[in-house]
Amino acid sequence: MRANQTDLWDSETAKDLEIYPKERPYLVGVSGGVDSRVLLQILLDAGFSQLVICHLDHRLRGSESERETDFIGRLARRLRLPIYQEQVKEWPKKLSLETAARQARQHFFARAAKKFGTNHVFLGHHADDQVETFILNILRGTGSIGHAAMKPEAGITVDGTQLIFIRPLLRVWKDQIRDFARKRRLQFSEDATNAENRFTRNRIRNLLVPEIERVLGRPFKLNLLRLSQIATEESELLRELTPDWWELDELPVRDMKTLPVALQRRVIHQWLSRHEISDAGFEEVERIRSMLTHREIAKVNLPSCDCCRRREGRLFIAPQKGPRMDTKAKINRE
Repeated sequence: MRANQTDLWDSETAKDLEIYPKERPYLVGVSGGVDSRVLLQILLDAGFSQLVICHLDHRLRGSESERETDFIGRLARRLRLPIYQEQVKEWPKKLSLETAARQARQHFFARAAKKFGTNHVFLGHHADDQVETFILNILRGTGSIGHAAMKPEAGITVDGTQLIFIRPLLRVWKDQIRDFARKRRLQFSEDATNAENRFTRNRIRNLLVPEIERVLGRPFKLNLLRLSQIATEESELLRELTPDWWELDELPVRDMKTLPVALQRRVIHQWLSRHEISDAGFEEVERIRSMLTHREIAKVNLPSCDCCRRREGRLFIAPQKGPRMDTKAKINRE
């Protein structure tokens, strides 16, 4: 398996980068850890000359966060690269910390994109991240298995700005990244919280994955990585067959009912994503889909401050009125 991984590092990753013009500007998410530090070095080695280092200080680790911010500032000066840094000022109370942090990063990159005139963002997610994300989304209940994995290139719209996230290291494993850093003698900042099990992703990495391997008696991450790639490729085929109704402000009920169930789900899931509905999974999609055939269901609460309503043969997103009882989607019959 190690030989195969090395081949991927040498050929596939370099090939993935060839499609991006080297002379155009790109944002690079740099946390200070080994993943983003190696990504930055690979991009420089590949000849990308217009890179902007982007670092968001989440202010979650006290003095360690401050040292990390200083380290990245020194790194940018040494590499003679422009840098864009911000601090999270406050955290929303209605969202989990993980969801709030993800949204904070997205808005941060949107501001950086406007400042530097580019919407392409390189991120350092790697194969181990892909496996953990795949497991997490499946267990949480994703809208489809094709949405459970991160894509090498994915676009989202934030604050009216379309961002293109590029992840060239999704086939590269963490131990390969550390090997690269060691051979090149790259300096980076270790995040001590990665060893803690306070966050769900850390528990998957530190507890669940080792336990699954212990029960199976063998490694399984490579097989799961391959499954995530197959799911992503099959999802791309379905995407080509899916009508672009998700781009509409309102979904037409009569037309939606003519679609196969699989395409109904895809349209609804993409529609919710377009409206920036966080953490929408299978349950939310199915309850909205039930509104297509059950006329007595006129409203579905969403895991945010919004709800989906039906009126005059159309589905639309509206603000939720009154206090929410919980964060689960509920059906109201009106």
